[in-house]
Amino acid sequence: MEKYVLNIFKDQQALKTLNKWSILITMGAFIVFYLFEVFFTNTTGPALLGWSLTEILLSVLFIIILLFLIITVHEAIHGLFFKIFKPDGNVKFGYSKGMFYATSPGEFFDRRQFKIIIIMPFIIITSLMLVMWFIVPHSSIKYFLALHTGACAGDFYYLYLLNKHPNMKYVEDTDVGMTMYESLPEN
Repeated sequence: MEKYVLNIFKDQQALKTLNKWSILITMGAFIVFYLFEVFFTNTTGPALLGWSLTEILLSVLFIIILLFLIITVHEAIHGLFFKIFKPDGNVKFGYSKGMFYATSPGEFFDRRQFKIIIIMPFIIITSLMLVMWFIVPHSSIKYFLALHTGACAGDFYYLYLLNKHPNMKYVEDTDVGMTMYESLPEN
């Protein structure tokens, strides 16, 4: 039985790829969302012009808190979908080597289930932020959209690997990545 093992924390090439993807995706997303702003929301303008140092520092603190909240919600969505597909499975959350993650170690999913688990945080959070942008138009939303999109580089990398190996029908989630299998391993 053929399998593909990814240990994201030990695979230096994968980490370099993720770093490159994250930077390129963030830059590309910023351009897309900036153009979206210019053509559809008309909220472009000087963001900090006339602000005091205290206002700027409070804004930076607010941005850090909001980014942490977005990342927390992102990982919670992964956890929710792990539970939807494996209600009795164990879900763990962590941080290592600059990455926040959710995992359901030792659980097996078919390709479709795993792709849904991987992509749902991007779809849900991006959709909510785009709706929010129209309800409460503010130019800073494009930055959060771009940063969140870039932070999804690991998820996009997993999707890339799943698509690169179409013969792998099952995925075992692990503490350090995933293992893809052609067929379910025998216990």
